[in-house]
Amino acid sequence: MALKPDVSALGANESPASSADSTLAEAEAEAEADFGSTAGNGGAGSGPTAQERKCGTKSNKGPVAGDACDNDLDMLPTSLTPLHYDIRLHPDLLSGQLCGSVAIDAVATSSFRTITLHAKTIDIQLATVYVDGVVLASIEAHNVHYNEEMETAQLCLPSEVLLPSTCSQLNVQLIISFAGRISDSMYGLYRSKTRNRHGQPAHMLVTQFQAKCARMAFPCWDEPAIKAEFTLTLTVPSEFTALSNMPVTHSVDHGKLKTVYFRRSPRMSTYLLAIVAGELDYIEAISYSGPKTDSGDARQAVPCRIYTPPADIDKVQFSLDTAVRVLEMLANMFNYEYPLPKLDLVAVPELEAGGMENWGLVLFRTVRLFITKQTSLWIRQKAVYVISHELSHQWFGNLVTMAWWDDLWLNEGFATWIGIYITDKLYPEWKRWDHFVIEDRQAALSADSLRSSHPIQVTIKGSADIDQVFDSITYYKGCSLIRMLSAHLGIDIFMAGVRAYLYKHAYSTATTKDLWQSLETASAIDVGRMMHSWTAHVGYPVLTVDDSLDDCQLQLRQNRYLNSGKPTQEEDQTVWWIPLGLVTSDTPAAHEILHQRTGTIEIPQNARWFKLNHRNAGLYRVCYSRTALKRLSLAIRTKELCTVDIVGILNDMVALVTSGYLRTSTMLDMVSSFAAAAESYVVWQILGYFLESLLLTWADHSDQLHLQVRELARSLFAPKAAALGWTHAANEDPLVARLRAIAIPRAAWAGDSAVISHACELFTEFYLNPDIKPFHHDFTASVFEIAVRHGSDINYERIREMYESSQRWHLSEDHRMAALGAMACTKSEDLMKQTLEYALSDHVLPQDLNIVIGFMVSSHPHSKYVVWQWFCANYQQVVDRLGECSALLGHVVGSVIGEFANESMAQEIEQWFGSKRTAAFDRTIPQSLEFIRVRNAWYQRDKDDAALWFSKYR
Repeated sequence: MALKPDVSALGANESPASSADSTLAEAEAEAEADFGSTAGNGGAGSGPTAQERKCGTKSNKGPVAGDACDNDLDMLPTSLTPLHYDIRLHPDLLSGQLCGSVAIDAVATSSFRTITLHAKTIDIQLATVYVDGVVLASIEAHNVHYNEEMETAQLCLPSEVLLPSTCSQLNVQLIISFAGRISDSMYGLYRSKTRNRHGQPAHMLVTQFQAKCARMAFPCWDEPAIKAEFTLTLTVPSEFTALSNMPVTHSVDHGKLKTVYFRRSPRMSTYLLAIVAGELDYIEAISYSGPKTDSGDARQAVPCRIYTPPADIDKVQFSLDTAVRVLEMLANMFNYEYPLPKLDLVAVPELEAGGMENWGLVLFRTVRLFITKQTSLWIRQKAVYVISHELSHQWFGNLVTMAWWDDLWLNEGFATWIGIYITDKLYPEWKRWDHFVIEDRQAALSADSLRSSHPIQVTIKGSADIDQVFDSITYYKGCSLIRMLSAHLGIDIFMAGVRAYLYKHAYSTATTKDLWQSLETASAIDVGRMMHSWTAHVGYPVLTVDDSLDDCQLQLRQNRYLNSGKPTQEEDQTVWWIPLGLVTSDTPAAHEILHQRTGTIEIPQNARWFKLNHRNAGLYRVCYSRTALKRLSLAIRTKELCTVDIVGILNDMVALVTSGYLRTSTMLDMVSSFAAAAESYVVWQILGYFLESLLLTWADHSDQLHLQVRELARSLFAPKAAALGWTHAANEDPLVARLRAIAIPRAAWAGDSAVISHACELFTEFYLNPDIKPFHHDFTASVFEIAVRHGSDINYERIREMYESSQRWHLSEDHRMAALGAMACTKSEDLMKQTLEYALSDHVLPQDLNIVIGFMVSSHPHSKYVVWQWFCANYQQVVDRLGECSALLGHVVGSVIGEFANESMAQEIEQWFGSKRTAAFDRTIPQSLEFIRVRNAWYQRDKDDAALWFSKYR
């Protein structure tokens, strides 16, 4: 599942889907043939203990060699293990009520007196317990005991059930009838707003069970290691299309309702069970990604469909074509067939994440699937990545699942890496790994530079911890480590280890140690020892280079890097395994390793320059001397370094300036060198980020420096925008087009009157002539934003009209979201407040609230204060709209408080949240406060240094 709301690309996270036909008997027979019988999958074996579940199991039969475990976890008792759920649900979308029943086949491997399952917002009406086919007890509603904090229901039996000495297990069946509620938040079983076949407002039924919300739809053992098989029966309105993980076997009509029966699933975790029902249309294609044919030189066909609301079916052909290609690539890369008989992708109007990888039924936000000729290049790239990310989970996450949430990075870090890898293979001209270095890798390095960060393998003790680890550490640090390791081992050896891992742990769970063991077998390298410091410890190193003692030798020292400055001795205990990747003017990259605190490395005597961390494969920063930086500056000007290496130097310098390793003037001295040599959009994007960060830090303290930073930015971006112009040339490199789409809004941000004037003219022309768009769709978001930010209030009213009536202007989904973001860029404080109130209305979906907030807090120096005051006054309304346990609430909180740069605001925020329940985002607050204090320290430390530099610059 994907991570944070992407306010620049107007979307957020990731996931999968299902459908087909056969008789019920055939379906069950085929299920056993395809996935193995229950016993064959280990389902009839003894159930895992809480420690075994956390440490990893093989087919739920017991512990596998795994990492050390923490017994103090909020896990269910282990006397019973479910094998199969037969779930029957009848949701009523009008009333919001849910009634259902579940028959659970389980085995008991020890004596028990109580049965404890997960249940949240579920009322158990009657539970009948059978042991070896004999009724043991019928438990009525008043005898069910609920624990709201643990989200469990306990069934108390009249006497203890003893395990006879003559057998190792008992067969237990629970038949439970229950009532529940359909949620209006985006988790559990919920209602999503949509439009029916006649274009009228309607609802569709959707599930979001990751990470711990299956318990909101039916009583279950809701932990990832407790895998079982599922058979689903669903009663819905007769006009609905009903989808789940497996194909439909048959349906029975009952007038206005119908009951739909689905095939039995393979063993999987509860969080992967999925349901979608609504008025939907689909398009279909065939992917040759199934089991290999008898000849062994081809694969069998797998039907792939994309479902959308009826009016939108013409928007998803590109996404379907992409899904087919990606699925085939994955089956061949893993040398393992796609494990299910079909794959459905569904465009869901309201979805908390950008995607959700339910096995066989992958869900996406509409902006991630609706790709048309009007869609910008960046959104198209994002769509390919998100589809690749979610489909890779069908193997890495669904077929093999992490044993407990502390190994979530196994799912998400790998899926992030494979998503980028496949995008780069499909569209090498996009240079997706270059973008990874400036965006995703930087997000990981930024978050992990905080004292309030966490190890990639983080302790998860209870429900409140789980949602918060779907963060940039899990996704992007995880991806960065996979990238570093695959580069060191070589992609062929790395993938051989991955294939062995998948085959060994298929239909079961695994741990980080299990992956290392498979890679060790493939590579004959002690991967576990090599990677332990990276996964088990918080943070990452900065490598300080001393080149002053010997022209042919570099003295190296590694220390933990902190954004707030040098670490204490206690904070600096970890010694990392570091691939040095040394490249010089005279020699190619060398693959030497630093695995001690200090070390030396040789360079050629006449080398004009040297650079460590070639192509930024390693997850660390490098602090060079001023002399070394001057030599690298010349190498940049003479174009001797590749783009990724230039980006690495630039990124490291920005970070080292922020933390005090370098002075701000050192970075400012280098800006012209970077700009003079920069032909790639990624370099210009980082320059823009640095100047924006400088502006953000100085805006609260010095109006003079604020103006000087904008003047510097204008001197860089205005000429670049003028040279590139507003027109994409035929057959132009897509990255030149991307640079143009960056330079124009940056020039406007810096105050370039020519760009601002032209953008406002284009906006007016488009508004008055909706059928004739006078600019390329790559500029749509920029034109909208500039027109509202710099134009009159009439442009604000016009952009709102375009958002509400997007069809009139033929706006794609991403451009409709761009219109919403542009509304937040108004300079009028009254209109800011009006926009924030609008964001809580029915005009804006809850998932899109953070688009408004994310744009507004950074649009003007005073706007973040307006947002903060509004948030404090409307906090409960925000919580009610998003849900107290929603991951979106944490994203919103981070956006609201994350842009300040002075100590007084840090103290005010700290005090305000002191009286609030913050369990759902208690990592977000300390991280945001630390960023605020880092910026404040940067200003206090370098204000005179920067002022002196700008006085000379002028």
